[in-house]
Amino acid sequence: MRLPLVAAMISVLVSGSAHAVNVYDDNGTQLNVFGRLEGGFYNKQANRTRDHNQKSKASVEGEARLGVSASSTLVTNIKAVAFGEWEVSSESSDNDRFDTRYAYTGFDLCQYGTLVFGQGDTARYITVGMNDVFEHYGDNSNSYWELGGRQEGQIMYVNAVGGYTFGFSYQTPRDNMATHLHRDTLMVQDLDVNAGYAAAMAYNWQDGLLESLAFSLSYDWYDFHKSPAGDRHGFSAGLSYGHLNDGIYTSFVYSRDKYQREEHHMSGFEGVLGYTMDNGLGATLGYGYYGYENRKREVSEITSQVAYHFSPAFMTYFEGRFGLGRVDFPVEETSQHASYMINVQYNF
Repeated sequence: MRLPLVAAMISVLVSGSAHAVNVYDDNGTQLNVFGRLEGGFYNKQANRTRDHNQKSKASVEGEARLGVSASSTLVTNIKAVAFGEWEVSSESSDNDRFDTRYAYTGFDLCQYGTLVFGQGDTARYITVGMNDVFEHYGDNSNSYWELGGRQEGQIMYVNAVGGYTFGFSYQTPRDNMATHLHRDTLMVQDLDVNAGYAAAMAYNWQDGLLESLAFSLSYDWYDFHKSPAGDRHGFSAGLSYGHLNDGIYTSFVYSRDKYQREEHHMSGFEGVLGYTMDNGLGATLGYGYYGYENRKREVSEITSQVAYHFSPAFMTYFEGRFGLGRVDFPVEETSQHASYMINVQYNF
C-alpha cells in the first residue's frame, strides 16, 4: 500500500493491520482478527529494557500480539467501530501477562472523520509517529512517550480530507499515569493528570514535484495538578518523504517541551533515513537527541535496523540502539549501553 506514513496511521485507526483476516462479514457488520508472533535473541542490555531485571542475561525471548477490529453500519454513512490490541511477552520477562495497547470504540462518520473513546494514541502522534518506524526503539527524543504514548481515558478524533489530516484528543483525569524527573531538583515525581489535550495538522502532497512529501505540526498540554513540576506544554514539527518499506523513506521531527515550574525547556530531534529494495531487503538508520535547554543532554544515540521481508507477512531483522559516549545529565558518569536484538516476526 503506497501511502505516506501519516495517511497509513489514519487507516490503522479503524482497520488495524494490513494483514488482518476477515472472520465475519454479514449485513453491514465486519469482524477482523490480526496479530503478530515474534521471537529472537536479545542481548543483556535489551533484556534489561524489557524486564527491568538487573540480573538478566542475553537470551532468546518471544512475544505475541493479538488484535480485533469491528464495524457495524448504523445508518447511511455512519458506522459503529471498535478496536483492541493486546501484547504478551515471554514468561521470563516482567510482562508475562497481557498488556493492553489499544482499546477504544466509537463512530466512523465517513467524510466527517472518526470519533472514538478509550485507550489510544493522542493527536500528537500524527507528528512524532513520522519517526516511529523501528520495531522496538526510537522513542527517546521527545516527551510524547513519557505518559505511555497510548493513553487511557481519551476522546480521540481524526479526519483526512484530500491531502490534509486533522486530529484532536482530550485526556480525562488519570492518577499515576507516569513518573517524571524534575530536572532542577533531580527528584522523581508521580504525574497525576487532571486534564489534557492535543491537536495536530498534517499535509501530504499527492502529486506534482512534491509527491510523497508530508509536513505536520502538533501541540499538547497537560494539567499535572498535584505535581511540583506543574503543567506541561509540548510542541512538535515533522517532515517526511517517501513510503515506509517501499523504496526510500526519510523523516525529521523536532520537539520542544516545558514544565511550568522547571526553569528551562527540553528540546529534542530525531532523523531517520531508510531504503527498502524490491527484493525485500531494507536498512534504516536514525539519530536521536534530547536535552535540557541544549546544555545537558539526556539522550544521544543511534538506532539502526536491517530487515529482510521474505513475504509481506514474514520478516527477520536486526535492530540496535547505541549510545554515543556518556550522558551529561542527570548523572555525569552514566554510560549509554548498546541494546540489540536479532528477531524473526510473523504477521497475520
